[in-house]
Amino acid sequence: KRQVLCKNGGDLEWPVDLYVPPEEASHRHSRTSLSRGACLEPRIRRAKSHKGDKGAEVARNKLEDVPMTMTGTARRRRRRRTTTTTTLVASSLLLLGSPCTTRHCHAGWIDEDTPSESRTTSPLKVVPNLPPPKKNGKMEHEGADDDDSKKKRQHGRRRHRDPTATPTYYPTFDPTSVPSEPPSSLTEPPTPSPRIYDLVFSDEFNTPHRTFHDGKDPRWTALEKNDYTNDAQHYYAADNAYTDRQGNLVIKSEAADTTIIGFNDVTLEKEQDTKHFKSAMIQSWNKFCFTGGVMEAEIALPGKSNVGGLWPAFWLLGNLARHTYVGSSEHVWPWSTSVCSEKSRSAQLVSACDRVEHYGLASGVGRGAPEIDVFEVQSGTQKANTGTFLKMPVGQPFMSSSYQVAPGRLPRPGEGWWPAPGQWYNNLTGGMNTSLNILFYGTYNHFLDDTRPAEQDYFSDAISYNRQLNSSHFGKFHKYRLEWELPDKNGTAENNYTETFGYLRWFLDDEFVMEVKGEGLNETGAE
Repeated sequence: KRQVLCKNGGDLEWPVDLYVPPEEASHRHSRTSLSRGACLEPRIRRAKSHKGDKGAEVARNKLEDVPMTMTGTARRRRRRRTTTTTTLVASSLLLLGSPCTTRHCHAGWIDEDTPSESRTTSPLKVVPNLPPPKKNGKMEHEGADDDDSKKKRQHGRRRHRDPTATPTYYPTFDPTSVPSEPPSSLTEPPTPSPRIYDLVFSDEFNTPHRTFHDGKDPRWTALEKNDYTNDAQHYYAADNAYTDRQGNLVIKSEAADTTIIGFNDVTLEKEQDTKHFKSAMIQSWNKFCFTGGVMEAEIALPGKSNVGGLWPAFWLLGNLARHTYVGSSEHVWPWSTSVCSEKSRSAQLVSACDRVEHYGLASGVGRGAPEIDVFEVQSGTQKANTGTFLKMPVGQPFMSSSYQVAPGRLPRPGEGWWPAPGQWYNNLTGGMNTSLNILFYGTYNHFLDDTRPAEQDYFSDAISYNRQLNSSHFGKFHKYRLEWELPDKNGTAENNYTETFGYLRWFLDDEFVMEVKGEGLNETGAE
């Protein structure tokens, strides 16, 4: 078990992982940006077998090393496909931070080909998925209407309305007979200046024939090893990640056999096995780490929207763990708490209960490797409100964005059920065309070498929303963005030095997808 830390001012930094699925994956990453210091690892991995194509299992990805990772994933199939090869392509990757005062800002991490307009950014607007407004306080008849009834309602609708004293919360559907009364004061409140994030890391992938074998690239490492996680059906081959002549990072997934020697968790013995697919994962692990900021990538998803079997993903993992090196994540993934409790004392490898300083890490501070999934994508034909997604307004194809964290909360809802009051986290907001992922709320973590399972086993939570996709999201470039605001106990002059708890926000093509506020995590002690 080898644990390597990226440290910045006493705080662990996060590498970035990009991963793409095998078998029939074709992804293009155009631009990705990271802010503040980061350990970047592009990774490509294959997905766990998805029995029944459950959305819950789609959310079960591993974010390791909070470097950047791209991976390719293939799901288990009874029959092997006669084809063959698909690719994931990325054209650029950006990371921006505010303010840029760390050593990373001038350490050669910025690609000279990154255009000037992409070297700064500001937080995007959050537009939540609000419920539709009621019409005149009454529910309209949901059945079929005849022409006469329609004309009557249209003729008498909102013809005589008093002016509103204040602006309405929802927009009006029809013009009012008289204008609304003006506000009592014509003086607009001061508008705070937008926060500016400066470019810290970028990669445009413009150099052709670039490879990412171990030791070949200063930013990324492509794995050359078997993937033991999530019932993976693929082998990670470094040859399957490269740049083409068009300025793209290509992650190729193909039907190709690889014989390996693996460990059987049931018989507890080594055995020979054959993986029937190859893909790739690139990681920034232990090369570039960052904590907080804005990360952005332009990516073309592989395959077709209505054909399942792939599990492309773009995600972050704390640098204490490294994906596919399963020993590094035991009792480390996805812990994020500095509260000393009976559970963290025995189940968290580096907990706030530790009173002795080791390896330069301050005592009384919990450490771990939580996971932030910018996206995990599941294609297929199972539509919303049918089958597995019977109780969800979002079906296949979809992207799942999530924050996976421990300690987990109990009680939690059953899979496939919407939370009752007090069963799940507060301060969650979804955007348009999204749904809370009720098919996967988290994981129960047990490890074979633990001698005290009652004390050492622990729950971890997956706080995730699914966002509806369609065929236009596959094979074409789209922009995926994560905004990560850190907690601040002291506050700033802008908020009168009030403590803030940070947030995570996800965007697709600059449209809001999901927000997790730090206040909602406090009841479990997570951060």
